[in-house]
Amino acid sequence: LSCVVYVLLVQQNWYCYGKAVAEQAAWEKAAARGVDLVVVNPVLVVGPLLQPTVNASAAHILKYLDGSAKKYANAVQAYVDVRDVAAAHVRVFEAPGASGRHLCAERVLHREDVVHILAKLFPEYPVPTR
Repeated sequence: LSCVVYVLLVQQNWYCYGKAVAEQAAWEKAAARGVDLVVVNPVLVVGPLLQPTVNASAAHILKYLDGSAKKYANAVQAYVDVRDVAAAHVRVFEAPGASGRHLCAERVLHREDVVHILAKLFPEYPVPTR
């Protein structure tokens, strides 16, 4: 994890940095106490929200609908539905042989694919076209 933490610090992505440092601390505490730790690491989580406010994941999509993003980046992002993340947690909890880190992702989309999907679902919104 130390390489990941370095990259996150250089990019000043404090949200991801905080998650990486917390996981690193969990692994250290688990090892010191002899606890068998299993970690589920979801990528960008989308789906129904529990709270009435916009979270970081929803903001990633909202910027393409509210007009604040005039262009989309030439980049890709991995996505997973929150219900699949919950199911993954249950599966590793119930699997006696589960160990280590588990990446939880459903698909990887280019930003162009994301805006095309949004434009089809919400044609009344100012979704960027380039």
